[in-house]
Amino acid sequence: MASRNIVRMPNTRAPSNPGERLRQELLCAFHIIDLAGQPSGMGSHLTARLTGAQTMLFHIHNYGFGEVTPDHIHESDFELKVLTGDVDINPTLHIHTRIYLNRPDINCVVHTHAKHVTALSCLGENLACITQSSARLYNECVYFEEEGSVLGKDLAQALADGLGDKSAMVLKNHGLLTVGKSIPEAVLLALTMENEAEIQLLAMAAGTIKPLGEKGALRSKQYLRSDTMMGRAWAFHMRKLARERPEVLEM
Repeated sequence: MASRNIVRMPNTRAPSNPGERLRQELLCAFHIIDLAGQPSGMGSHLTARLTGAQTMLFHIHNYGFGEVTPDHIHESDFELKVLTGDVDINPTLHIHTRIYLNRPDINCVVHTHAKHVTALSCLGENLACITQSSARLYNECVYFEEEGSVLGKDLAQALADGLGDKSAMVLKNHGLLTVGKSIPEAVLLALTMENEAEIQLLAMAAGTIKPLGEKGALRSKQYLRSDTMMGRAWAFHMRKLARERPEVLEM
């Protein structure tokens, strides 16, 4: 009988090169977010820092997450100079470079225009901790009074400073941003934000929300943010990706 602690992952090619493994994980991340229904359009972005370097992997500007193939993933330095090919890079990616410079612990940044978080942001509301699942982000989400596109290092630095040591941000009239020490962590937090924003909006429409107490929120956060539970959550989304877009795992 199989152990109930085994986390089953779909069969995927496992490159021996760390950089190639990172590229493959990033490719899966783009499609996991797309399958979750978070609109990427041409303005959302997801990057991963290369280990031990001031460079990052990004996808070509003006492509949606669901369109990304390995050929769309390139490397740039923190001045947004593309190092691998003649392709367009999103000029707002200084948001990522400033966060990486501020936070040596962070290796992935996600930004999307998730509709429920965006709706919440238009009300001037931050994400509240009102369910056990939302406890993943207890005391981790900040509301940023963004005014227009973040072009250039100075505005990006203000956003990075606003994030501080937290892992999530609601961007005024805009969307969400999450960071993580790994690609799975940043992606799972982005999925959590959108799911919980939808619940919060439903609750606000029905009456007054009642947040979790601190003791219960901290206990749930410790459990849900553990390596074991984050690993199981990522495995769940990888299995979904294998079922619904098996071609991605063969790219």
